Amino acid sequence: MSNAKETPHAISAFNFSSQSGGKDAITRILQAYGFSTRQALCEHLGVSQSTMANRWMRDTFPHDWLIACHLDTGAPMLWLATGQGKPTSEKNDSQSLTLKFKEITNGVFNESILVHYDANLLPKDVLAPFFVKFESVVYLVEEYKGEINDGVLLIEIDGFASVRQIYRLPGGKLRVENGPASFECAASDVKVLGKVISKTEQFV
Repeated sequence: MSNAKETPHAISAFNFSSQSGGKDAITRILQAYGFSTRQALCEHLGVSQSTMANRWMRDTFPHDWLIACHLDTGAPMLWLATGQGKPTSEKNDSQSLTLKFKEITNGVFNESILVHYDANLLPKDVLAPFFVKFESVVYLVEEYKGEINDGVLLIEIDGFASVRQIYRLPGGKLRVENGPASFECAASDVKVLGKVISKTEQFV
């Protein structure tokens, strides 16, 4: 006679199957982080887009991502996992978004951190905001990779990142303002990473 015993039925109401509920949970994770795209979530979690696509298509429940999101943002685990309750804790119930904060040193981005920001301070049409600190100024930036036009932009030239005032000139040319080091170049020489929405300067 076998000594094996049947495993009793689980009594926990929160014993989630790995094969369902994944899409809804990932959508809540995006909301908690304040990301507008799954690609942004991939970059933050350090996972490939194929991994994300696989979990999304198979509706795989993202247990590991839920834990990371809960620890990063403070979003209640019950809401992340089930959608029950509020998306913010009582002590952080002011429509707070979790945004990336990056600092540029010698033209290179340092490792980003996460900060909380009141969503009421953002323009309504901003979809993918993040912070960049450059030359003692903190910029609120919206991710942008389209056609370059006049404005203050987060750019990359020859692999070096900076925030500059850009003017579009005839003939596919740009003027990049940098004080005495201002210059003109072809639009193809500049890679735009984002548009500056606002800035906070330090005077002390």
